[in-house]
Amino acid sequence: MHPMIKSVWTASARTIGAMCCCVLLLAAGVARADDNPRADAAQRVVEAHDPAIFVSMGALYLKQEALRAARGRPLAPTTEAEVDRVIDTNVRDTTWFTQGWAAAIDRHLSGAEAEEVAAHFATEAGKLQRRVIELALTEVLISNYTFTERIDHRLAGAEKELKTMQSVVAERQFDGPQDFSKYPDTVRFANSSAGVKYMKMIMIQGMEAITVHFEAVARQVRAVVVAAQ
Repeated sequence: MHPMIKSVWTASARTIGAMCCCVLLLAAGVARADDNPRADAAQRVVEAHDPAIFVSMGALYLKQEALRAARGRPLAPTTEAEVDRVIDTNVRDTTWFTQGWAAAIDRHLSGAEAEEVAAHFATEAGKLQRRVIELALTEVLISNYTFTERIDHRLAGAEKELKTMQSVVAERQFDGPQDFSKYPDTVRFANSSAGVKYMKMIMIQGMEAITVHFEAVARQVRAVVVAAQ
């Protein structure tokens, strides 16, 4: 190849390479810009929810798992303190809830759908509807855990956790029947694509995120009790 042609060829290759790098960097920047609003919307949806019922229910279930692992014997003070520490770190600290539900939203809702849900939950009607969703999920979860005796109201040793859960649930119940007819946005949301997808996601993936996490922590709790025996 003639030296001049070779020089032009090399310069052109370098120019094309630099342009490709620029294009790739710009594409990455666009992708990150597109992802951020979606992540922000998902975070606002999760932060709109009140995880207190799920936390109190998990604390009760896990304390009872510790008692079952002790095979009817009272927990030693040091063992109970370690069990409580595990529950505090992994359940009462609600990082697990935020991460689990945010991941579910990210997998199942588009950025526009997450934004629609977040915007709705910021309204008066949306806040009421959000409470209805949480209470519906709570009823299913408590019924499931009670039916399978993972939560047993007859089991002694977790009275404090049982009383806390009952109090938290009672505080979040509606004071009598609610008239949602004056909130047309609740009907619109319930029938919208985003609303239907979100409700389905909460009842399947949202519930799964809760139960899977509780079972992972239950293994830790049982290990603490067995190690102390």
